[in-house]
Amino acid sequence: MSLCINPDCPQPSHPENSHSLTCQACGSNLLLQERYRVMRLLSSQTGFGTVYEAYERDIPKILKVLKRDRSENPKVLYLFQKEAEVLSHLKHPGVPFIDKNGYFSYLPKGGTSPLHCIVMEKIEGPNLHQWMQQQGNHPIGERQAFQWLVQLTDILRRVHQHNYFHRDIKPDNIMLRRSGQLVLVDFGAAREMTQTYLAQVGSLGVTTVSSAGYTPPEQEQGQAVPQSDFYAMGRTLIYLLTGRSPNDTTLYDPMCNTFNWRSQAAHVSAEFADLLDSLIAPRVIDRPKTAQEIMDRLRQLPIHQRITEADGRTLLPETTLPDGATDVSGVPGTLGSIGPAPQKSQVSPASKSSAFKVTAWTWVIASGFTLVACGLIGIGLWQRSRSTLPTASESAPTAPAPAIPVELLRTFPTHQNSINALKLLSDKQRFISASADTTIRLWNLSTGKEVQTYEGHATFVNAIALSPDEKTLYSGGADGAIYQWNLTTGEQQAEFTDHTGAVNTLDRTPDGQFLVSGASDGTIKLWDTRTQTVVNTLEGHKGPINTLLVTNDGRIISGSTDRTIKLWDITSGEQIRSLEDHDSYINAIAVSPDGRILFSASADQTIKRWDLDSGEVLNTLSDHASYVNVLTFSRDGQIVGSGSADATVRIWDVKTGTLLRMHTGFDMPIDHLMMPSQKQLVTASRQNPAIKTWLTEP
Repeated sequence: MSLCINPDCPQPSHPENSHSLTCQACGSNLLLQERYRVMRLLSSQTGFGTVYEAYERDIPKILKVLKRDRSENPKVLYLFQKEAEVLSHLKHPGVPFIDKNGYFSYLPKGGTSPLHCIVMEKIEGPNLHQWMQQQGNHPIGERQAFQWLVQLTDILRRVHQHNYFHRDIKPDNIMLRRSGQLVLVDFGAAREMTQTYLAQVGSLGVTTVSSAGYTPPEQEQGQAVPQSDFYAMGRTLIYLLTGRSPNDTTLYDPMCNTFNWRSQAAHVSAEFADLLDSLIAPRVIDRPKTAQEIMDRLRQLPIHQRITEADGRTLLPETTLPDGATDVSGVPGTLGSIGPAPQKSQVSPASKSSAFKVTAWTWVIASGFTLVACGLIGIGLWQRSRSTLPTASESAPTAPAPAIPVELLRTFPTHQNSINALKLLSDKQRFISASADTTIRLWNLSTGKEVQTYEGHATFVNAIALSPDEKTLYSGGADGAIYQWNLTTGEQQAEFTDHTGAVNTLDRTPDGQFLVSGASDGTIKLWDTRTQTVVNTLEGHKGPINTLLVTNDGRIISGSTDRTIKLWDITSGEQIRSLEDHDSYINAIAVSPDGRILFSASADQTIKRWDLDSGEVLNTLSDHASYVNVLTFSRDGQIVGSGSADATVRIWDVKTGTLLRMHTGFDMPIDHLMMPSQKQLVTASRQNPAIKTWLTEP
């Protein structure tokens, strides 16, 4: 495939274009700047431009072409060119790379006016908003927040050194390379700090850029200054540490105009919280004056000292490239960054002989820019709107299954915030819910009535587990605390304390002797339930633990944001095997009652069916159209249900992996799922506090 970008071409994807230097439909040149061949269209839906994937030899690029009617507006054309100019000056691993010739014009065959183009580095990875969604919206730990704040501060130090400031920092505009390096994108709204600009601050000559919850007060009035970037960066870190957008009513009280986030991030030290509060101070004068001042304060934090002592090295390296440097992370000849080197794009053997044929289908995130002029929002980042998805060669959807609409039976509305966990009791008449409103509730499924409330957590309750006799309840919170409760009376009986990050998942051994917890600090802890002491700490994952379970034969299986599933011997604490085949975060795992088949669900939109003994993938089930968030077995172990952000539930045959049926009609993404009977489903979403029961058959 080779595409023609001439907007008047009658057949841009002419089948013979791949073997020609000129379009076989209109005669336009296909080799742009004698370097770039366009391979496929990524987006034509942005307000001001069209985004393509192009290749320079075997290196993927992003090509943005300003729509012809927009280029007639001098202001629009100026800002389009300005983005290329800004990025060409910022040689840093934390911004997309573009060389000095990244902007160019192109005249199609027979055209009278040129097309305006920008070609830049393609960033492989999700933005931070997508990353949070993929890993279950669990708050990140203080260590991760510290590392990312260091990276963002260093990026802003570079940007401000070149007399620019960004004006639109938010999770959607920060991408995550495979190496772990954050990348600030969308420089279409960037401004240059000139005397002319400073003279215009407060006048109608300055365009206002606004992103709800992240934009500081002065910028809302058209008076952005460099310290406005610090405010938006601080609000972004608070979103990551709480799992809540800044305008969520949990954090922001519109009646009193107060922003109270600390109670939702009890795992954050007072010193680190003080720094974040200084970044989001309402008055510019109360914020740090420069990025270097922020870096100096980061160096003095206790968390920096603890990390330095643990790792034997500082996390505050001098990453800013010297003026005139041309190397960036993610392109050939890069300066090294912390973490593994980015992987090169894979091409087929045919690509070796023809540099323009690519067989590995990659869902590409391409950079764009937000253009704000005369009150209109322009090109949005295509690159920030898509996350890395699996290649088409991995798997194919299974045979079509009947789509069966569900009928709403009952809504359980008592919680005041989103649902983070559901647990069905063995009698199939009661279930437990855990919520971000800090409470846990026991319900009667048949009557819809609340039986018991468990209160005591200081922040979000993320995980729950039951003792084998179902007399004891365990719960894990975002502050790292684990509590033990009497299920009947609601009395809090004991506390388990050792995690340094949010507890995301809990299970217990079949005999009830041990509790197992997985946390955002990347560790799994084995606790003695009688003494509440840590028996063992399992370390091996490189990211937060999203899910785990204990098998009947005494193995722990854990899934993480590092895309791996690990099997552990519960007695020795040794890792037995690591299963690696998913292309994104592991959100859920489930094991058949006989212990032979493992199902795993991922943000890569697939479910994998594994032979647990050999570690081999038996099937890749790719029918879901978005993140797969939850898996649950029927009581007889014959079927497994999966829930997804595509608002469907799919039922699979355990023995074969065959899709049996698909249920539609849900009015929410499915983050939690219970199957009390063949005719009934219970679902909940992290986006709202409602728990709903549904009939699957009349």
